[in-house]
Amino acid sequence: MTVGPPSTASTSTKRVAKPSTVVRVTASVVVLIVVALLTPVALVASWVRVQLVDEDSLVATLAPLSSDPAVQDLVIAETTSAISASVDFSAIAGAGVDGLVALGVPQEAARVLGLVAQPSADSLRSITQQAVTDVVHSDRFSDVWSGVVRTAHRAFVFGATSDGGGIIVQTPDGLGVQIGGVVSAIVAELDLQGSPVAALVPPIDRVVVLGDGTTLQAVRSAYAAATTAGVAAPLLVGVLLVGGVVVASRRRRALIGAGIAVAVGSAAVLVAVAVGAAQAHRTAVLRGFDAAGIDAVVRQLSSGLVGTANTVLGIGLVAGIAGVLLVRRARPRRMSEPRPTLE
Repeated sequence: MTVGPPSTASTSTKRVAKPSTVVRVTASVVVLIVVALLTPVALVASWVRVQLVDEDSLVATLAPLSSDPAVQDLVIAETTSAISASVDFSAIAGAGVDGLVALGVPQEAARVLGLVAQPSADSLRSITQQAVTDVVHSDRFSDVWSGVVRTAHRAFVFGATSDGGGIIVQTPDGLGVQIGGVVSAIVAELDLQGSPVAALVPPIDRVVVLGDGTTLQAVRSAYAAATTAGVAAPLLVGVLLVGGVVVASRRRRALIGAGIAVAVGSAAVLVAVAVGAAQAHRTAVLRGFDAAGIDAVVRQLSSGLVGTANTVLGIGLVAGIAGVLLVRRARPRRMSEPRPTLE
């Protein structure tokens, strides 16, 4: 029997099906590319919302830092520096010597007292540093630290949602962070312990300059975006992820693409965190801060983001591997199906 030319209906059906398949494949690819691009946004936005918008979450995240030796050293150094910049220990020691001289002590004694003025000032600095160190190393410092973090978060919210102050402030020298709250909390603890150092320290309004003012606008924009994107972005990525697989003509292969998209987006977040941590370390070194303390703060603050990104990365890899296994499993089945024969 001879085989005639294919019917017009059959040819027409093939011509209609092929463009439809191309459209579905293209749509699936485009959607999954968007998923790869939005996955980092969704991860960061949800982390920002949880850690920076939710006060209790931020306190729980940063609470362990109160017992970190590097962070304690950083707090001691910055607090002592802030107190030394506000208290003239030499003037205090000199005033004490002048008071004794005014009592009419012999000239030789007055000369000796003059020689001990500077050592007395140095002793006052040493006593102050030791008092601060004792507070930071005490068991009560965890409560002091949690209170400071909670106060700082509220100030941050104020600074991020208004043009006022807050812990993040704009100064003529650039963007800065208020550390007066930390000093005040430690001085209050010194006062509770009956330390005479507390009476020497006036109210301190010190700002540690971190960079230029463009960062402040970025902080405020990020905070505003986090309040909405922290919920909307993950939902959007989830919908697009499912849609990218459903719309595809070959869903097993689309599952591979979905896994790759999610894995790539998560890996991008991990790389960005590593780069940001390295930049924070370099900035700390250039500014003369305790780099180990800054590293510990950045590491602890980003731990939630890193953990979530690693989890999503693992899910993406599992989805991709599952798609590969499904594709391989389907191939023998197609090969075993009987092919139509022409009679």
